[in-house]
Amino acid sequence: MGKRLNLILSLIVGLGIFGYFLYYVGVDSIIQIFSNINLLYLSLFFVVTTLAFFPTAWRWQIILKAHNKKISFWHILKYTISGYAVSYITPMVNAGGEPIRAYMLKKEHKVDLKTGSSSIIIDKFVELFGTVIFGVTGLFLFLFLPQISLWLKILLGGAILLGFFVMLILYYRTIKGKGSFSSLFVFLRLHKIARWKSFVLVLKDVEEKMQKFFNKSKKAFILSFVAYLFYGILAIFEFKFLLLSFGFDASITIVILSITLFGFANFFPVPAALGFLEAGQTSLFTALRGEGSIGFALSLMVRIRALIFVAIGFAFITYFGGNQMNRTYKKNT
Repeated sequence: MGKRLNLILSLIVGLGIFGYFLYYVGVDSIIQIFSNINLLYLSLFFVVTTLAFFPTAWRWQIILKAHNKKISFWHILKYTISGYAVSYITPMVNAGGEPIRAYMLKKEHKVDLKTGSSSIIIDKFVELFGTVIFGVTGLFLFLFLPQISLWLKILLGGAILLGFFVMLILYYRTIKGKGSFSSLFVFLRLHKIARWKSFVLVLKDVEEKMQKFFNKSKKAFILSFVAYLFYGILAIFEFKFLLLSFGFDASITIVILSITLFGFANFFPVPAALGFLEAGQTSLFTALRGEGSIGFALSLMVRIRALIFVAIGFAFITYFGGNQMNRTYKKNT
């Protein structure tokens, strides 16, 4: 009940922020932007945004290979999109779909949950590490923009530095075999709950696999980060083409700043970062160009793109569920 109440409250806050910024930029200005959209650049945007899933899937495949699990790229791509779909509708856009990825991997490829979970946690670590580096670049650009308020610079800087130190601690404790997740689990005394008592052993097993990866698979770690860099390059082209479709030829600085704010908005505990994404982009383009409607339109198109892949992801999950039911039926008859 408490979780549902928190979800409802977060959605109300998100809708309130969304409504405020829609009123701020004006509905007419948004309609005008979409009525004059350039279909060529919009098509290029959708091509690039689709390709952006490929290096993400490749990154996970590299990590799985380091765990001695060779899985078809197309299967991993399917699981990646499925996980993205689930994550998008949860309070944290960047997290939430990991269990479905591990479960699909186990059912279709017999990869045990401990190994699958280990590979996914490492995958998220690489993703967050890359996000922080991207964020540091964006923060550096923010510091030299007089149009951006000091409080926003401090807020972004504090969040990025906090994330950076958390990852350093996590990495250090993992390679030393100290185990951050199991230690936190015990510190919160969750192991005292009867049904969760054995879960601490599962966490320790996962952490051992992570320690082995970081200590003995450094080449795979570097290669997985290279895969993230490919994703980052595609993200730049993605936002560039989307802004060009609105008739706005943005500089690389504006594109990176927009991506940085997009990533920052996804950390707010609201499904689909509702309201926070619009607030960030509208404020950015108002400060830089005096055209907040462009930032709001960008946010809406990013949402449309996301919902398309959410639909594809849930189609994969539905098909997967149907196959599992069919296999169970055949096994029992």
